[in-house]
Amino acid sequence: MKWTILASGSGGNTTYLESNGVKLLIDCGITYRQITTRLKAHNHSIDPLDAVLITHEHGDHIKGLDVTMKRHNATTYMTKDTYDGLPWRVKDNVDPTKIEIITPYEPFFINHLKITPISISHDASDAVGYVIEDEDKKLVYVTDIGYLPKRDYELFTGADAYIFESNYDVTMLFTSSRPFYLKQRIDSVKGHMSNNDSAYNLAQLVRTNTKYIILAHRSRECNTDELVLQTYQDVFADYGLTLSDYEVCVAKQDIPTKLFKL
Repeated sequence: MKWTILASGSGGNTTYLESNGVKLLIDCGITYRQITTRLKAHNHSIDPLDAVLITHEHGDHIKGLDVTMKRHNATTYMTKDTYDGLPWRVKDNVDPTKIEIITPYEPFFINHLKITPISISHDASDAVGYVIEDEDKKLVYVTDIGYLPKRDYELFTGADAYIFESNYDVTMLFTSSRPFYLKQRIDSVKGHMSNNDSAYNLAQLVRTNTKYIILAHRSRECNTDELVLQTYQDVFADYGLTLSDYEVCVAKQDIPTKLFKL
């Protein structure tokens, strides 16, 4: 299994994943041209594309979906409420026969890949994260989440790789010029996850087999890479963990990550 995060943040989110000939995208939040151009940096192409996994209907996750579906005979997976919540400009331009409705906590397969959608606390119709399993390897993808309930810990524990939201620094958020209602929305259980909450959750989920931690959806206005990494280092130390034992990366909005491999 190998993957790269092509874009991560409020300006658009797309991740490319490939395994034994199966190619898929998680979200299409940037234009189709940007997707293909950024993949060329890794000498990769999404042709032929097998599937698109949509987390929820917000624009920074579905901006390029209609064009991508027109260019490829790929199945797009999303929950019914997410499909119903798509903006009309997208819904009117996608082929409904290529939409596969999924249900949280009910696994499905794309060839040999086992994929389990997990309900996510966010202000969307029915947001999900994904657990992707390739034989004995497991990747957890969780962004746009206000909090992670303990009931989901078992599903997320012990992954080989995590793509996990670390959106904002609390002090930077509440001292920013953003309207107070927006600050409350971001800091709510239906909003996004702070650096501290992200680190405390992940410190309880990683195990000795965990190799990669990719921190995603970082706010450009209310966070920095340095704050994310320092918070993680401090919190992991509180749990007796050493952050340098893992390969850690903060995903960017405009620059794709390296190609990770398991």
